[in-house]
Amino acid sequence: MKSFAVVGLMVVALAGCSTQSYIETSAGLSENSVDKMSAARSRLTLALKYIEIEKYQEAKINLDRAVSYAPDNADIYLAYAYYYQKVKEHSQAETAYLYALDLAPDDGNIHNNFGVFLCGVARYDEAETEFLAAIASPSYNQIANSYENAGRCALENGDKTQALTYLQSSLAYAPQNLDVRLSIAELSYTLADFAVAKQQLIKYESVSKATARSLWLGFKIADKQQESAVAEVYSRQLLAQFPLAFQTQKYISNDY
Repeated sequence: MKSFAVVGLMVVALAGCSTQSYIETSAGLSENSVDKMSAARSRLTLALKYIEIEKYQEAKINLDRAVSYAPDNADIYLAYAYYYQKVKEHSQAETAYLYALDLAPDDGNIHNNFGVFLCGVARYDEAETEFLAAIASPSYNQIANSYENAGRCALENGDKTQALTYLQSSLAYAPQNLDVRLSIAELSYTLADFAVAKQQLIKYESVSKATARSLWLGFKIADKQQESAVAEVYSRQLLAQFPLAFQTQKYISNDY
């Protein structure tokens, strides 16, 4: 279930940069000849593309160029933080996040992504604070993602009840998110709320193809509720459709 949503990195607003454009003269380009917003945006977009293909040296070069054009832009420092995470420079990543938040304290994207970072280094309480700060940001529109992140982080921290609460909040904002719905069903099963687990699984099955994960959960719920005929249907589907899945191996070895 470990999957976190990082938001706001591929669509960069670069709000707040001043734009100045001048023509080239015979003496060359003047100091203010660059359209700074456009140049910073181009460099930042290129840096993010290099990060995605793991060309980190080129990414850093373009981030440095971007910040030279827009030294007080929070989006650039958010991208720096992402870069430092990728190259596992955690201290520098945190510094970049904090600098970005100094520049844009109400930016939900920064709070969310900082939360993902903090959860990744097992600073769970601080991560939760950042996710909730993102959710509370007035202009933030990725609330479902941040609730989901908070839920998955709580689960990593071993707090299944809190994880379930956050995932339910995420589903309320994005009921089409099938992975969250299935995760809620799994957590409900783990917490011995088999009725809710079954209800959520039925909703999942009504709009999704069967997976090894969903069939295995269906079997376990039916087994707990002593619905042997239903359990048999699930187990046969699991064996027929996903013979090599680890869930199938668990069934074969009676590991449930």
